[in-house]
Amino acid sequence: MKEQELYLLDGNSLMYRAFYALPTTLTKSDGTVTNAVFGFTRMLFSLLEEREPDLLGVAFDLAAPTFRHQEYEDYKGNRKETPDELKPQFGIVKEVLEVLEVPIFEKEGYEADDLIGTLAQRAEEEGYQVTIVTGDRDNLQLITDNITVMYNKRGISDIIDYDLEKFREEYELEPLQLIDKKGLMGDNSDNIPGVDGIGKKTSTKLLKEFGSLENVLANIDRVGGKKRKATLREQADRAKLSKKLAEIKVDVPLEVDFSELVLSDYKNQQVYDLFMELEFSSLISQIGGHQKLEVTDYQLIESQEGLEELELTEQVAITLDLSGPKLEQELAGVAVVTSEQGYYCNLTIDKLVDWLEDIFTNKKVLMVGAKEQIRYLLQQGIEVKELSFEPLVADYLLKPSEKEKGFAELVVSHLQREIEDGAEEELLVLQTSLLFDLEEELLPKLEDNELLSLFTEIELPLVSMLAQLELTGIKVSSSELERLSTKLAEKIADLEERAYQLAGEEFNLNSPKQLGVILFEKLGLPVIKRTKTGYSTSASVLEKLKGQHDIIPLISEYRTYTKLKSTYVDPLSDYINQQTGRIHTTFNQLVTATGRLSSAEPNLQNIPIRTEEGREIRQVFVAEEGKKLLAADYSQVELRVLAHISQDEGLKEAYQQGLDIHTKTASEIFELALDEVGQEERRKAKAVNFGIAYGISDWGLAKRLNITNQEAKEYIELYFVRYPKVKEYIDNTIAQAKEEGYVTTLFDRKRYLPQINSNNYHQRSFAERMAINTPIQGTAADIMKLAMIEVNKALKEKSFDAKVLLQVHDELVVEVTESEIEAVNRLVTDKMVSVVELAVDLEVDSKVGDNWKDMSELTIDN
Repeated sequence: MKEQELYLLDGNSLMYRAFYALPTTLTKSDGTVTNAVFGFTRMLFSLLEEREPDLLGVAFDLAAPTFRHQEYEDYKGNRKETPDELKPQFGIVKEVLEVLEVPIFEKEGYEADDLIGTLAQRAEEEGYQVTIVTGDRDNLQLITDNITVMYNKRGISDIIDYDLEKFREEYELEPLQLIDKKGLMGDNSDNIPGVDGIGKKTSTKLLKEFGSLENVLANIDRVGGKKRKATLREQADRAKLSKKLAEIKVDVPLEVDFSELVLSDYKNQQVYDLFMELEFSSLISQIGGHQKLEVTDYQLIESQEGLEELELTEQVAITLDLSGPKLEQELAGVAVVTSEQGYYCNLTIDKLVDWLEDIFTNKKVLMVGAKEQIRYLLQQGIEVKELSFEPLVADYLLKPSEKEKGFAELVVSHLQREIEDGAEEELLVLQTSLLFDLEEELLPKLEDNELLSLFTEIELPLVSMLAQLELTGIKVSSSELERLSTKLAEKIADLEERAYQLAGEEFNLNSPKQLGVILFEKLGLPVIKRTKTGYSTSASVLEKLKGQHDIIPLISEYRTYTKLKSTYVDPLSDYINQQTGRIHTTFNQLVTATGRLSSAEPNLQNIPIRTEEGREIRQVFVAEEGKKLLAADYSQVELRVLAHISQDEGLKEAYQQGLDIHTKTASEIFELALDEVGQEERRKAKAVNFGIAYGISDWGLAKRLNITNQEAKEYIELYFVRYPKVKEYIDNTIAQAKEEGYVTTLFDRKRYLPQINSNNYHQRSFAERMAINTPIQGTAADIMKLAMIEVNKALKEKSFDAKVLLQVHDELVVEVTESEIEAVNRLVTDKMVSVVELAVDLEVDSKVGDNWKDMSELTIDN
């Protein structure tokens, strides 16, 4: 009969291995760091699957001092303190082991090694085959014919299996001689002193000759080297102490019944619930997976008479069965579900229009993937009056830093269920019916997290608003786009030719390798940085080479124009809808952690506007015949939000007096009168103003302004002297984030910052910058969303021939009939500035034009 195999795990060392192997960005949605717990659990499951142990136990250290500390006060005195992100994970991993019913061993005064040594030796005596799983080589001293060590070298999967043969081959000693070896050479990791001047090779040589530390000390006269003999005599007691510290106890008073270490069936509800709480979704399959949801009965409706007979409750869940590309979708049917009954209406859109209009006008509607369906409904002339629940939006508010989920992931995450495969109609009815369960699950969570108002007053109304924007689109002039592409191509060709002349030969300007040869070999410019494949020709390198050769600015200019042409101008033509002549970008409200909208296909948020060449791209976006484009742009909204949040008197005063904030800041920092501030001082002050709002560092500001770190530091310090409440806001916000793990906007939008207490300086600094900026940028984003909703609602109420087309950063673009420009501008401006009351007034700059670039300023007469 095969001997039963007992595996003993060194909990502390394996947790440390897992912690450093996996990034601390592995967290729960509430910011709790779980990387070590996840790594440990994943390793444990791999062990269970690959090694199939019969019995299992895990030993941990306790915080209390051990007998070794009593023997030697400096034992482990050089160890760094346990990282803050790791400390709480020991409690969590013990929860995991408890639900898995894996025994945990701890004893005050002893280390995990001592418990493992005692258990291993006792188990061997009782006839078990023992494997010790550890990241600590000290355990190698325990190896016997029946005790092996599975050594976790690094990470959580780099394993070395040590048996007697492997140990002897590597160490040229017997396992117990490892204790003597540490007595001689010490151990830096545990701060065991050993004997000065004796290292790995010497200690092994001495033990091969004399067998033990005691024999070495008894035969010092036979040891080679006069100095070594003297040191051994002087430090004999230290060597004996070191051996005592290195020796693992195998006689710890422990009561254990090995039959209780037999593995139980861990595929149970308790384990499942804990894994779901910890968000270990990738491990769920290893405990049997999620409970499957089967399709319930539903009624098929195939006639208008059947529609008319339906008695729907005040609140319904509904899903349109759509297929096809955007704006060209076709409807296969509609799944509609009440809290008691499900239906699938297998009818064409012309027979469903009146019925759908009644539902979306008179009932509270639950939908998932609502924006796409609402856009289709708008195409049919149907407006959604009250979208009462959208689970994707709710989940986003609860977990803003996670990647966007699909519906199946939501069901798993919040209902702990998995949808079975089935026919498309059946699945659609099932999916629709689950919206009631998700509403019941998510609305209380939103309320508990003070997110319900944000959900109902901003994010839900925004879904319909974005659907309308996508349907409306913005007109593009194909001829202007072609002209701009040709112009850029000519400019690029001219730059190429001039670069060839300066280089004395033709080469590929897009090839870093060829460019490197030209710059650093042929032209002899100084090498700034090398890469694995040759010379670096990055933008930062070119910046440092400025002024050293006429070819450098040409290359920078060439790159600017080629990027504009290939990344922005040329791809735009592919997005023009042939039926409408407009670009219908896709807006996404579920992506950014700050709450800002993003756009794709194409990304209109990313069109460069800081250079004249970039701004020229806006010229291709035009108004329809007889209409104009009205652009309404919040003026310095983030700095105004900062003035409100910080309540700094200096900032508030500047805005209340109508001063230019950058000129005001420049006068404060550089101690100049307002009329003495020049463009250069204002430019620097502007960088400081916006930099502070983004948590900029001395180094970051120095790089942005091309000044020394010391100058940048002085600018920031002077800023805080003049605006002390801003410094107070920054310090308080970071402190609050460290304590609570998140920051909020004025509208209670949360952003979790799991790295805010990281021991890693770069991770912690990044999180601190996010803590400073998110309440500012996130509040500005919330204000813009509210403004969009209010502007859209007011335009409809007043029946203006005007539609919002785009929202880009702090700007709304509206297409308006020429005769209504003044009235619409007044309405848009009024709604944007009054949407929220801050300590300083919001201001809006308005422009109007035939295209998005060539616009003239609009003012409102009082």
